Amino acid sequence: MEKTEVPGIYKAGKGVLINKDQESLAAYKKKKLRDRKLEQLEVDVQSMKTDLEEIKELLRGLAK
Repeated sequence: MEKTEVPGIYKAGKGVLINKDQESLAAYKKKKLRDRKLEQLEVDVQSMKTDLEEIKELLRGLAK
């Protein structure tokens, strides 16, 4: 393997790069997991908003 200008990145052949920086990989995975959790929270909040709107409509119907 041949070193590159970027620390932790090596060339393993034509067009093939290998990342041996385990700290960066761990940080990437942690960020990816946090992003997925945030996306799920956004979906959950939107679902709750929809549910609340439906409940409001039902209550308005009962109040008439």
